Amino acid sequence: MLRLNMRTTNFALNMRTDPGKADPNMPEPTGKGEYIAPQNNQKVVPVEVKIDSTASRQTVGIYTQTAFSEKMAARGQQQLSEGIARRMREGRQVRNNGPLTNAIASISRSNMMPRQAELTIVSMPAPKITVTPSRIEGTIDPGVSKIVITPGKYTLQYSPAKVDISVDRYASIKMWTTGNYDIYA
Repeated sequence: MLRLNMRTTNFALNMRTDPGKADPNMPEPTGKGEYIAPQNNQKVVPVEVKIDSTASRQTVGIYTQTAFSEKMAARGQQQLSEGIARRMREGRQVRNNGPLTNAIASISRSNMMPRQAELTIVSMPAPKITVTPSRIEGTIDPGVSKIVITPGKYTLQYSPAKVDISVDRYASIKMWTTGNYDIYA
């Protein structure tokens, strides 16, 4: 018995696509510059008040260590000079009048008598006040501000979309006859 064998192939298209590209490109503007902030290099020198009340305090009897030392040194020199002069005077009295009078006893009696105190009234001097007014010293630095801006350039890179269609295989029908079924059918 004769058998009819058939083989069919379908129509096949081959399609390649390129989607295309539209790239709008605009780089950011750039800026180069130098900035130094302004600075205030000024300072205020405060008012200065000096009060010298040394003379007022010394009138009352309040001394600094140095002034007290100077006063005591001057007083000591004066008392030393007075003591030397008194002893020279007493020695002359004893030498000249000693055998005739009782000069030693009168000298001893005069040295034993209490010394008379003095009261001195003095006006108190005003303290010396020196005022140095406040002032502003220094300068103001205005700083630097320089900026150079480079604008961005707009560019468009465009390539259109493409479609390439081709036939990969055509449709076909093959028929043949054999005595048995063909395995290729």
